Amino acid sequence: MTLFALGVAAMVIGQSSVIPPVMSKRAISPPAHLPGKSIDLYGDGKYTLFIPDSWQPVDRPAITVHFHGAAWFAIEEHLRRGLKEPLLGIYLGEGSSVYQKPFEDPERWPVLLSHVIAELGGKSISRVDMTSFSAGYGAVRELLKQPGPIAIIHRLVLADSMYASFTSDGDHTPLSAQINPYVEFAKLAIEGKKEFVVTCSQVTTETYANSAACAEELVKKLGGRLMLADPTLPPTRGKDFPLLSRFDSVGFHVWAYGGTDAMAHMTHPRHIADIWRALDEKRS
Repeated sequence: MTLFALGVAAMVIGQSSVIPPVMSKRAISPPAHLPGKSIDLYGDGKYTLFIPDSWQPVDRPAITVHFHGAAWFAIEEHLRRGLKEPLLGIYLGEGSSVYQKPFEDPERWPVLLSHVIAELGGKSISRVDMTSFSAGYGAVRELLKQPGPIAIIHRLVLADSMYASFTSDGDHTPLSAQINPYVEFAKLAIEGKKEFVVTCSQVTTETYANSAACAEELVKKLGGRLMLADPTLPPTRGKDFPLLSRFDSVGFHVWAYGGTDAMAHMTHPRHIADIWRALDEKRS
């Protein structure tokens, strides 16, 4: 075991100061009004920049970026968590490859940010908070291979949004090459330089590794292991999708919830606001 892994093992769970949210079923619908201005960056409805009415222009603005899902929902959920800065909602379609392929080009990210800055009237982006649901991980995984995005992304939440190919037909562990991009960011979070939250359901997938298997493999690569969640905590008693196990080390958190149906998957993005609140309450 490496010295880093030994350090992780020493810090991992007893009781973390972060209390994960309860994953309850939550109905959503498009709001009649959103308090801000929405800008279609490329005119194709895939990149929506939302500027809250309360936001005041600055030279180096911070922004939030969300991958996968209707723009109205990403906006509403981040407003629910107390969003004050602009939000870029990216919805490229279905399947991880539609997110992966554009961001394989290392110029895609800086060009995208330049369009955002042009609309905001600033000089550069100071930092990015990032969230992803489901197939959106295809973009996140590519970005975490690149030094530019890693430097600017401050907080990252993967809401049931980490999948990988199987190692082989006979070995159904997640392919290491597709888990490794998350490892360096997780190490930075463990060092207190970033915040990184991974939530997963137990929804099974037949031809590739599901989010639970990928989360477990990531923790294993860091020299840790998921531990049974404290049964006295509210999320473990959630009637819909209870918290089953977790791993916490400084700014890195993996929270594994129950549930094997479609709603178990869809519930995670509907609690992104609550995940942010859990992090904010820890810091306060």
